[in-house]
Amino acid sequence: MKKIFILSLILFLTNICISQNLKKIKQSEVLFILHNGTNCSYQTKRIMQKYEDKRTSSFYNFFFTEENHYSLQNEKMTFIYSQYYDFDEEYKNNPVPYFKVNKSFLKKNKDIIVTGEFIQKIGYIESVKLINNAKTIFLIDKSEIQKKEIIIKEVRYFYVMEE
Repeated sequence: MKKIFILSLILFLTNICISQNLKKIKQSEVLFILHNGTNCSYQTKRIMQKYEDKRTSSFYNFFFTEENHYSLQNEKMTFIYSQYYDFDEEYKNNPVPYFKVNKSFLKKNKDIIVTGEFIQKIGYIESVKLINNAKTIFLIDKSEIQKKEIIIKEVRYFYVMEE
């Protein structure tokens, strides 16, 4: 009995230390989101190629199926990355920021990096509040992680309002 208690206490404390810190994430002005980069039940990635110069935009989606007060509703959060915010920025040759960091960034900052599982856990409404609180949103696409480097790119949150 004593061994079971000690084992469960260790597991509980490990979970507290490893889990993402919602309070710390809410206080931050910068939000880091980790996207699996693969199609699964609640995450998709779509790349759209436009124009003759082959500029691309990447759409990163998170899907929710939640029971609201009135009905069962499917919600979607979309983050968009494109090389330039708009044509004016393209004319000025001012691309959207992205940078490469060491892969250890994921381990060192895992308590402030929001994952798809975490978003699913807190739900759509809390996730939207979290995103609206952030001044800058960076996305890490797991499918783009190379040997020892990851690419972190600034994305914009896209939503459709219903009347």
